[in-house]
Amino acid sequence: MHRTYKWDKFLPWVEDPQDILTFLDHHFDLATTGGQNHDEPIQNALRALAYASGPLTIGALKRFNPTEPSFVRGIRYVFQNDKPFQLRKAALFFLPLIGDRWFNTPHPIMEPNQMRSLCVNWASAVDGIERTYDVQKAAFAVLRMVNSSHWRPHIVTEKWKLLEYFTSVPDDSQPLRRCIDNPELMDAIANVENPAAMVLWLAILWLKYKELIPQVQEQLETVTKEVAQGRRRTDLDMYLSVMDPELRKAEDALMQYNTWSTDPAALALRTKIDHLQQARVPLVTLKRG
Repeated sequence: MHRTYKWDKFLPWVEDPQDILTFLDHHFDLATTGGQNHDEPIQNALRALAYASGPLTIGALKRFNPTEPSFVRGIRYVFQNDKPFQLRKAALFFLPLIGDRWFNTPHPIMEPNQMRSLCVNWASAVDGIERTYDVQKAAFAVLRMVNSSHWRPHIVTEKWKLLEYFTSVPDDSQPLRRCIDNPELMDAIANVENPAAMVLWLAILWLKYKELIPQVQEQLETVTKEVAQGRRRTDLDMYLSVMDPELRKAEDALMQYNTWSTDPAALALRTKIDHLQQARVPLVTLKRG
């Protein structure tokens, strides 16, 4: 018998995320097996979880398994191109909340054709939304796909350009950290059909130069030397054009603190400034040739 939930018509304040997850899974099952239209309650649940997420929601999601077949079917369902725009938008903002569990699995959670279809539909959803700061952060879920050998081949070629939004990602982003610590990505991204992928990837690595593991740092220097000696030498200007604003932004933010402040935020800014200044030296040297 169909159970009535209080979220069927109204967007709730998230007091018990586990109940909403149960509700969402229930409606996913009804929508994907019963052929009924459950778009509105699904949309409300996704919005409640994505837009009002906090420690309670994060904790509930850690206990919840979003890789169960019924839930996977539900996520694929809401990203379909024929679904209402607001439903797909809610799904776009929700996906990063389960991204680690979805994209970091040792084994694929769906068939290759299903992954390809989801990537295409996800890309379409991104295209349909204005690129606000929040949308840029949500779209940067692509990083989790980049770091997965299962998902990487299915990324829509043009969507590698989403890497240009990497400055929207917090410095302590774990998906970004996993990517820059992955030495396999340099060769993998070099083989991507979209040349912007490698340009943007090198820019990301130069911003994190002092934080890179030795193997990736060596890869970055080698590839950048090849760039400096080749026809794409002007790419070096692009790397600097990304680094310099980030340096100025950190310096401006640091001015809000006293010179000898031991506030953790001030200490983090000083470290960031020092790292960017040190990274700038070899890059400028390569540019001067």
